[in-house]
Parts: sequence; structure tokens; C-alpha cells
Amino acid sequence: MRFQSASQIVLLMFLMSWFSCIGSSTFDTAEDQLRTKRQINSLPLVYPYGGTYKLLVGMSIPIQNNDNVALSFAANFQYQYVEFQNISELSQYYFIKQVSREQREADILSRRDERLIFYKSIAEMLTSKGMNGVDCVLRAICEAAQYPVEEEGFVGEILHILLTPDYGKSPFDDVDPEWEELMSPYKDAATAGRQMFDCVSIYSACPEGQGVLEFITTLRDE
Repeated sequence: MRFQSASQIVLLMFLMSWFSCIGSSTFDTAEDQLRTKRQINSLPLVYPYGGTYKLLVGMSIPIQNNDNVALSFAANFQYQYVEFQNISELSQYYFIKQVSREQREADILSRRDERLIFYKSIAEMLTSKGMNGVDCVLRAICEAAQYPVEEEGFVGEILHILLTPDYGKSPFDDVDPEWEELMSPYKDAATAGRQMFDCVSIYSACPEGQGVLEFITTLRDE
């Protein structure tokens, strides 16, 4: 390409600089937006019981001597950083979304039926396989309470959480009569298991060989 005059060269340089500035500005804006998004959506850790980060930087230099003794000069620098114990201490670094008590209670209320929906979904799936879904779910809850599997690794802990109807409930929680009535068959099954009743006899519509836990493990007395 041949330029006819110096003005064309100047114009070309101006356009190149202009496009470069636009690209840099766009990149900076996108990077700033991403940084802000990370600050908003990230979950900072807090340590209610306290904690300390330590950083040690040191050096060691051997010192020559005529006594055949291992001698060295050592120096180290230790830095300690106290961990945050309350989320309010991070407000100057993060955009913390404020949630009112009413919003938290509404969120808890909306989630209270999740366990009930889970049990009903499993029962419907088992029923579609020609089994008595309701009794098999109740028998699984009974056996999970009778033979605790929460110490059997990650899978055992998940089964314990799923098959414990009152998991996470506290005696200090407000009593919801409607929810208690809907969950009573499942809680009764867990109580029967804890009291070592024969789960197969109680839920006879789910005979041996059709138990939910029998699909993944073998129950036995030790």
C-alpha cells in the first residue's frame, strides 16, 4: 500500500490509536464488571470461633569454622493474620446482600416441603416398577434408623440425611401442625426403626427383596 501524502499517514495513525483505545476501554470495562460480579457472588469464609493465618519466610546460611561443628545462621519472619469472625467485618470489602428475617423465614417455609416431595417422588417411581412405593419408602426410613449408615463414608452420610425425616429439626423450631401431620407416617417409621421393631413385618406390603436399601447394601446384625 502506498500513501500519497503525510496527512494520510497521520490519519491512519490516529485511527489505529483510536481503535486501540476503544479495545482497551472495552476490555477494562468487561474486566471491571467481572471483578464486581465475583465480589457480589463469591462467598467469603468466616470463622465464628476464630482463626489465624500464618506466613513464615526464613533463610539459613552455613557458617564455616575449624571445629568441624555444624553451625549456621538462621533468621525467619512470621506474619499472622486474624480471620474474620463475623460477616459484618467484611462489609468494606464485599457487597453483602442484606436479607431480612421475614425473607429468611419465607425461604425456610418454601423449602419445608422438599423432603416430603422427595419421599413422594421415590414412592411414585417404585410404584411404576410394580412395587408398593409408599410402604417401601417407609420401610427404607425404618431400616435406615435401625441400622445407621451415617458413618459409612460419603454415600452413607447422604443416605442418612435423605432417610431421616426429622434431620436438621430442632426442638426450638416453631411447630407447624399441617406439616407435622403430613410427615407423621415418615417420622413414625423412623421411630419404629430406632426402637428396633421389625421393619419388614410393619411394612409387609414391601417384602424381602424389594427394600430400597437392599438395592445398594446388605443389612445385617453385627
